Amino acid sequence: MIDPCLRRMLPFLAGFLVGAACAAQPLVTAAAAAANHEAPHAAAGDDTAASEGGETPALPPLWPEAAPVETAQQPYMLIRSLRSVQDAVASGSLSAHEQQRQMMRDIGAQMSGLPVAVWDDVRNVRAVIFFVLSGGNPVVLKPILDRPKTAHTERRALRGALAYGEGRVVDAMGLLGKLEARTLDPLLGGIVALIQGTLASRKDAAKAIAFFDEARLLSPGTLIEEAALRQQILLLAREGDLERFDLLTAQYSRRFPNSLFAHSFRRQFFAGVAKQNFKRASDWISRAETELMKVPAAERVGLYLAIAEEATKGGNIDIARFAAGKARELSQAGSRSYQRAKLFEGAALAATPDFGQGLEILNAVDATQLAIPDREVRDSAIAVAGAVGRWPSPPPAALDEPAPESVARAEVLLGKVNSLLEEASP
Repeated sequence: MIDPCLRRMLPFLAGFLVGAACAAQPLVTAAAAAANHEAPHAAAGDDTAASEGGETPALPPLWPEAAPVETAQQPYMLIRSLRSVQDAVASGSLSAHEQQRQMMRDIGAQMSGLPVAVWDDVRNVRAVIFFVLSGGNPVVLKPILDRPKTAHTERRALRGALAYGEGRVVDAMGLLGKLEARTLDPLLGGIVALIQGTLASRKDAAKAIAFFDEARLLSPGTLIEEAALRQQILLLAREGDLERFDLLTAQYSRRFPNSLFAHSFRRQFFAGVAKQNFKRASDWISRAETELMKVPAAERVGLYLAIAEEATKGGNIDIARFAAGKARELSQAGSRSYQRAKLFEGAALAATPDFGQGLEILNAVDATQLAIPDREVRDSAIAVAGAVGRWPSPPPAALDEPAPESVARAEVLLGKVNSLLEEASP
């Protein structure tokens, strides 16, 4: 016996099951077709597939899967490793410096071989921008520029990084200069500010100094801060901001004393500053002496010579004499450094009232120990000292030739002016 209530529900249940079966039939048919490799045109009676042996090729999937990329190979993970190595360089690791060069080449090759879909992850887009702004090959950016999922800010940064990597300075400044570093992702903020400062330093020192301040603020303790400090100190010296110059040189010595760039930076810094035309050379000398005392004695001679050379070429006589004298004191008598110190000391004096003393020093220099450029400096300085100490030859007697027309017109005009002045006088 069927319960009366159940009997009344049977028609409804039957209708529901029939409807569900009809709805499921296309899915079952499609699944069966895929399992049997049946294509729609083959089912319709197309003989093309049959001519290939009775089997029809499988259709390509509608949504192809991207090639799998392990997490460790994702660009944002590669850049994490690169940044770690860069910071070790700022701490003075020679092995890290060598490793960085190889890493830049390897990362560039790895990024070039990644599937395009990888760049739909904004973390990877930021990573490749960082890579190129760090000196990486800009070619890796080209497949990414027109990805539809890239946000406006990252798209501008991509194009700016490409222009920077390709050496298009004006385009790079136009694109990157409009970005606000403080609003960017932490990965990009510091390095974008650093590049902005580097580009602006050629034309606007004040603006560049502000960019370097941001770079240091956004990336403390990193190679970015170290590079920003180096460039900022040179600009401050050039601009004569001695107070901030003192502050940042002390900060660099305290924070990055072992940086692998510290040695070349010191040479670049002292030589670069020596080229400037300081009104108060004594102020610069006292500051230079303070900083040089922090340098190992073995390195100090080379720095003094670099200062003396650049100051001599720049005509900063007091600085050249000071640096050459210090180098002479610290050098072993008769050594090449000693001969170079005498060279720059004598050359600095050649165009001064003490030219006689300068000439005497220059003649005592052992030219056989000098490189060709130094020999040219010596020859030029001797010629200058000789010219300073010699009375000029009298000019040749003027020939009785008619004055040029322009001179004649000027004399007529002067005559008219004199006449007017005489008429106006009481």
